[in-house]
Amino acid sequence: MKEGFVLPESEIISDEDINLINKYTKRELNKNEVYIFSLVLCDNEIDRDYERFTSESLEALAKLFEGKTGILDHDAKSEKQLARIFSCKIQTLKIKNSLGENYKRLIAKAYIPKTQSSEEIIMQIDSGIKKEISIRCRVEKKTCSICGDNINICHHIKNKNYFNGKNQVLCHTILENPIDAYEWSFVAVPAQVATGVIKTFSNSNYNSNYNQEYNNSLDIIEKIKHESNKKGMKNLYNIIKNMENEIKIGREYIDNMRESVLKNLTFFNPNLNNNTIKKITDSLDYEDLKNLQKNFSKNNLIKSQLAPDFDRTDSNEFLEFKI
Repeated sequence: MKEGFVLPESEIISDEDINLINKYTKRELNKNEVYIFSLVLCDNEIDRDYERFTSESLEALAKLFEGKTGILDHDAKSEKQLARIFSCKIQTLKIKNSLGENYKRLIAKAYIPKTQSSEEIIMQIDSGIKKEISIRCRVEKKTCSICGDNINICHHIKNKNYFNGKNQVLCHTILENPIDAYEWSFVAVPAQVATGVIKTFSNSNYNSNYNQEYNNSLDIIEKIKHESNKKGMKNLYNIIKNMENEIKIGREYIDNMRESVLKNLTFFNPNLNNNTIKKITDSLDYEDLKNLQKNFSKNNLIKSQLAPDFDRTDSNEFLEFKI
């Protein structure tokens, strides 16, 4: 699980809690100045992306998430920072996960300074409105649960059952060796990122979504390639490979169109911040870009400063010249 939730139990601030909190503050705060709550960040169960952390991964994440900031909707703007984790621990419950292992989860404690501006978020947490949690982190290894190889190059497919000689077992990704924890976030719907736990963010939703889709298509193509010796699969592989090439060409065409629109908007809106204009163009779909480019072409926008405003072929004035 890479999605978590706020635990409903009420929290009493201990001396140990306030001492840990004050490691992250500029001045020492007292118990009346902070609100604390506990949350589950992740566990060792197979999640909806058919991925799971090992017990060792949870231990590593416990260290990496200490001191990490909590935000809203994975928006990294400073005004979206709401809380900070001050302690983490692994909790083992008296139940088994779907693999028959002891169920373990990563529990964190976070604090929010009590201010006028934080009253609303504290009320939303207490009332259960702010409850779902999503994390962003990076792991070094993504291993196939069936063969133990890198999940991106082996021929097994996630969410498919394979016979291991005794039983049918579900193929999933084992997430190992966490190397960084970015942040955790309150979300309305926990994030589902098909490329795995390497949860990086980009200034361009267009680019990040495209890269995710593109990488997924490559994974699928490689898996089909491994099955290409079977009847009919070779033709299917060739068809998909051709489609992938056509999609790549189409994306390059849209990228060039987006760049052209960006230049026009920047040139004719000099008072607007370049980053703002880029965010606008990144959010436009193909039809929007096509209409804008057509409008720019119709009005002859962005001509060379040295280009004449008349057709030289209509005049004999420039047929002869002297140096």
